[in-house]
Amino acid sequence: MVTLSPLQEGLGFVLVGFWLGYIGYRIEYHRAPFWLYFVLIVKVLAGWGVGWLYANYYCHGDILKAYLTAGRLAYYLGTAPADGLALLFREFSSSWEARGWEIFFRDIRLYGYDYEWSEPSNYFFYRLLVPLYLAAGGGYYGLQGLMALAGGLLGYAAYRRWQRVGALPERFWIVWFLMPSALVWTSGALRDTLAIPLLLYGTAWVASVHSIKDMGGAAALLLLAFLRPEALPIAVVMGALYRWNSRWLLLLVVGVSIVLLGKVIGPWCYTYRTEALDPRIHPEVVEGSVFQLAYEPSFWGSLMGWLKAIPYGLLGPFPGQVKKILPLFYMVEVWVLAGLGVYWAARAQWTLRAILLILGGTFIVGVIAMAVPFWGTLARQRLYGLYFIAIGVGLAVQPTFQKGQHRSSES
Repeated sequence: MVTLSPLQEGLGFVLVGFWLGYIGYRIEYHRAPFWLYFVLIVKVLAGWGVGWLYANYYCHGDILKAYLTAGRLAYYLGTAPADGLALLFREFSSSWEARGWEIFFRDIRLYGYDYEWSEPSNYFFYRLLVPLYLAAGGGYYGLQGLMALAGGLLGYAAYRRWQRVGALPERFWIVWFLMPSALVWTSGALRDTLAIPLLLYGTAWVASVHSIKDMGGAAALLLLAFLRPEALPIAVVMGALYRWNSRWLLLLVVGVSIVLLGKVIGPWCYTYRTEALDPRIHPEVVEGSVFQLAYEPSFWGSLMGWLKAIPYGLLGPFPGQVKKILPLFYMVEVWVLAGLGVYWAARAQWTLRAILLILGGTFIVGVIAMAVPFWGTLARQRLYGLYFIAIGVGLAVQPTFQKGQHRSSES
């Protein structure tokens, strides 16, 4: 739980308004499209919404952990700068390392701080939030709003990069930013708020880089490696497949993927799922909205488990599995998206690149569903694959849109 101060929260709202106005001025100076203003405002509202969800519905979880830990780090920077530096940059000095451990064991309010590097990306993410925490005046909702702004700007950069890589339908930004799960789970103080647009930007960079001066994508991939290291090979492989557009490369990737799935990924997913459903490790699993997926951690068992997981990843939850209000929203959204996807697929002019993106996205979604037993987590994590499926469909239907526009201009 978090204790909110009305004065601090009020200051946070004012500061979010200031930063939103400043960003609006800057994007107007660079003549960004008008819809970007709308997207950023909606994302701020979504950031506040997901912040409320964690504080009042879940009452625990990633966002609260991130806010409380970033706040404690900022507190040490303000009241004891030497201690704050020791906590933030312990890798640079053995004395800072020792001092950091001393503070860590003494301060019980360093809630969830992964100081033992059990999850290095969390450790990095909490430190990354400290400047945003300060820029929001320490407000809980202020931090959610600024994170939503940061995610929105990174998402716009990724969108523009993909527009240069391959022509997308003119209004594809609606799918890119306003798909409900994407809007919610890429807003607020979550790693995915930054990691998903970094993944998309890095993939487009690998697919299109031609100059050594173009190093923005390399920086995005480096940051992604700290936030979501498991997403880095996805960006590299998907970008390479799109760039070289080779059937031989596709066959090589498919073969390697099958071997990795059967030998490494499948057994790891089995272990992860088993531990996630163990009430001794995670007592909250009793109240969680979970789905069961039975498979053996052998080579062929892993392949069958992936095939079983794909329907859950692409279309789940199913009506008989909905027991709470949020899974109902997930079901409605994914079924509507699936219907639209089938509709546009029937009108599409397929290319190898579009098919590669869809196949890659489907593989990712299946693997995530193998490992993740919670509907809420699956709805968030499957975005790493759904975005590639959406881009693939968008690239395939763009020629149809162009033909329609050409005919209307002739008439």
